[in-house]
Parts: sequence; C-alpha cells; structure tokens
Amino acid sequence: MAEAAVRASSGVDRPRLVDRILPRGPLDLILQLLIIAAAYYAWRYARGAVVGPQWLAFENARDLLAIERSLGLFFEPDLQRWGLEQGWVGDATAWGYANLHFRGSCLMLLLIYLLRPGSYPFVRNMVIAAMGISVLAYLAYPTAPPRFFEDLGFALSEEVTGNRPILSDPGNPLFNPFAAVPSMHVGLSMILAWSLAYLLRNPFAKVFFFLYPILMTYIVCATGNHWWLDAVFGALTALLALGVASAFAWANPRWALRVEKRLTSDHAETIAV
Repeated sequence: MAEAAVRASSGVDRPRLVDRILPRGPLDLILQLLIIAAAYYAWRYARGAVVGPQWLAFENARDLLAIERSLGLFFEPDLQRWGLEQGWVGDATAWGYANLHFRGSCLMLLLIYLLRPGSYPFVRNMVIAAMGISVLAYLAYPTAPPRFFEDLGFALSEEVTGNRPILSDPGNPLFNPFAAVPSMHVGLSMILAWSLAYLLRNPFAKVFFFLYPILMTYIVCATGNHWWLDAVFGALTALLALGVASAFAWANPRWALRVEKRLTSDHAETIAV
C-alpha cells in the first residue's frame, strides 16, 4: 500500500506529460508542422505564379460590383467610412486584417492538434484542399480588390487596408494583387473556427468560434481588401474543401472527423499521418 502510494505520488503510474499533451509524440508534431509549412509556401508561390492581367482583374472586379449594385447591396465604402469615423474601430480592423489571418489560422490549427488530435487530419486536409481550390480560382478569375477603386470612395492607405495597396512588386514571387476571389481570410476562418465550434464543448468557445468568420468578413470588407461577394466565394471554397476532405476520409477512415475528447497514446497509433 505504502509502496503504491509512493509510486503514485512520484508519477510513475501516471502517463508522462508529453504523452498526455502529444499522444502521437513530438516527432508527429514536427511532421505536421512541416506538412502545413510546405503546403502554405507551395500555396503562396502558386498564388504568386498565377497573377492575371491587370485589365482583366479590373474588368472582373467591375462585374462583381455590377452584381452587388443590381442586388442593392453595394455597401463596402459605407462600411469602411463608418469604421474610420469611429477611430479605434478602423485601427482595430486594419490590425486584424494584417495579423489575424496567418497568426489566427496557425493558433486554431494548433488548438485542434492539441485538444482534438483525432480530428486534426480531417481539418488539415480541408485547409490544404482549400488552398488548392483557391489557386485554381485565382488563375481562372483574377479580381482587383476594392482598395484600388478610389473613385468609388475607398481609402487607399496602409493605415486603412492593413497592407501595402500596390499593383506590382517586381522580384517578389509571392505577390499577387488580384487574388481576391475567393477570400481565403474568410474561407480558412470558416474551416478552422467552425471546426473548433463543432469539436469543443465549452459553450463560450462555441459561440466565439462560430462568430469569428463573421468578424473576419467584416474585417476584409471594411478594410477594402475584398468585395462581400469574395467572402461568399470564400465560403463556397470552404464547402468544396469539406467535400474533398470527406472524400479522403471515405478512402482512408483514419482521416475521418473524430469527436472524442482526446486521444490516448494507445489510440494515437490508429490515426494516420
């Protein structure tokens, strides 16, 4: 009895901390980081390689503008103006556009990996599929974002847009000023935030992550970086990526979405890379 108590107090009978946090081990975490990093930079370089002609990008943008006007829903300049009039709202929006997309996506992916590792392969596959789909869209439909249309009342400054509002950046293979359709700020936020809203049990976390893509939609429109129709296409991209990930899960059940609370090291071996 005394010996068992000593062993329990010393932690011998408890799972090691690393096994509890990383049931598949630290090497798998490194592997997953490498997979996502490779996919991300492949996406960025591919996006930069499919820059469409400027005349076509502006023509496509005016087509979207015509659709919004025909629906009576061309409100982006008013939305931007309202945020700028509030002062701090405009500043927070520009900061959000510059920082939340990459950092927020990385953080949400990490949360899924740590808190719901069984579901991580499915969500990761959705993210990679969305990247591939978006590149095809950028190639087929280059579109200039609203920030280049000062004549429509949009502000053209980095303090408002959260990025450099320039049409060309020679020597930068990652640059594509006409990658507006779809909005991946919205598409990836839907994939990651709504996955967390579905997988987590805390009601406050569910509400927060459910609302997050709506906040991101406001951010991309209020900064003049996207038409609201770009956000719709971002949502469609997320839906298509869900279909691709589901097809992969059907072909390989170990990539299916899992709703159990956490994995143990015993069960981790059944989850494929």
